[in-house]
Amino acid sequence: MGQTLIRIIGALRPHHFLVTVLCPPSASRSAHFSLITTMSRPAPPASSLEHPANTPAVLLRVFYLAASLLILAIQLVPALRRRFLVYGSRTTPTGKSAPSEEPAQKTALDTLLDDFAAIQVPHNYFTHFYITSVISSLFWGLWLRVWTTPGQLQVVWMLMLLQGVRRLLESDAYTSKSKSRMWFVHWLLGIAFYLAMNVSIWIEGAHQGPRHWSTTMLVPAVLTAHVFQHSFHAYLYRLRSEKKGYQLPSHPIFTNLLCPHYTCEVLIYTFLSFLAAPDGRWVSWTMVCGTIFVASNLGVTAWGTKEWYAEKFGQDKVGHRKRMVPWIW
Repeated sequence: MGQTLIRIIGALRPHHFLVTVLCPPSASRSAHFSLITTMSRPAPPASSLEHPANTPAVLLRVFYLAASLLILAIQLVPALRRRFLVYGSRTTPTGKSAPSEEPAQKTALDTLLDDFAAIQVPHNYFTHFYITSVISSLFWGLWLRVWTTPGQLQVVWMLMLLQGVRRLLESDAYTSKSKSRMWFVHWLLGIAFYLAMNVSIWIEGAHQGPRHWSTTMLVPAVLTAHVFQHSFHAYLYRLRSEKKGYQLPSHPIFTNLLCPHYTCEVLIYTFLSFLAAPDGRWVSWTMVCGTIFVASNLGVTAWGTKEWYAEKFGQDKVGHRKRMVPWIW
């Protein structure tokens, strides 16, 4: 038989095509026909970068929310809170608290919890968090060839890299040489958080081009939060180093909030949650879950910080100050 000519007429609807198959005149009479058929093919699977409900994104959300619930559960149980959540300045004796009453005899559970809480690392291991963040940002930037990705992803990636670099430099410049320690799970959670966050910024996909409102409003907002947080960290370091110890902050912002640097941290990730939103949505829910973790972790720390300040400097000087949320909490 002669050569068959196949001609695609055009697409009827997505992934369906009208195909005309014609046999040449030289073929036998029975072979003379015109066959019109519709051929269908399934749509290609959505890329994991574009699908909002992909498995990695779900796992990241579960991690953030489970870690947040764990922190809040420990906070609600005094026996767990004093063993596992106190670190840094809050481990420094105030000299004004009444001696704690030790149980006449420890139970097996008390001994087990004490032994578990005794597994600690130096508090200055916080630097590892930011080293991890910077390395992770650079790795994913190269792996994803971020310079070829949509503009919105480039913006979020650069802001996340900025966060890691700034906090790394601050931890080197402002971390005290104290011998305070923290529970090793804090260290592991911090490492896991920064590894996860550097994936969360792109796992749901990014908007195909910079949104006008996000570039004109949210990017300056993120940078402003960076500037304020840096100034608060610098102020606290000067206060501690110049006065040779912990002092009650007297900065104009600190007269209303005890932990405005924590507020800035939560705001940074809140703004990034909007900037990292994929097409068709206003927010990245994976980033929102990450922000919930940040707020839970720092909220618990702020709660303990106010308790410590009140114990050291007096309730009359601290009681009216809010922890993180102006005029509310």
